[in-house]
Amino acid sequence: MVLAIGLLVDDAIVVVENVERIMRDEGLPAREATEKSMGEISGALVAIALVLSAVFLPMAFFGGSTG
Repeated sequence: MVLAIGLLVDDAIVVVENVERIMRDEGLPAREATEKSMGEISGALVAIALVLSAVFLPMAFFGGSTG
């Protein structure tokens, strides 16, 4: 559960940083900057989630408190 929350927070940080950059550099309002940001980084977000899932998936098979 903690790892799932970590994945969500990591993706949220990436999105917020990119939206802030677009708002600062291009002067767009928040909604338009968010739409543009998601168009730019949606593929990267999927890749991040897949890589982190592949890294943490083996932990599900560990015994004890780790798994």
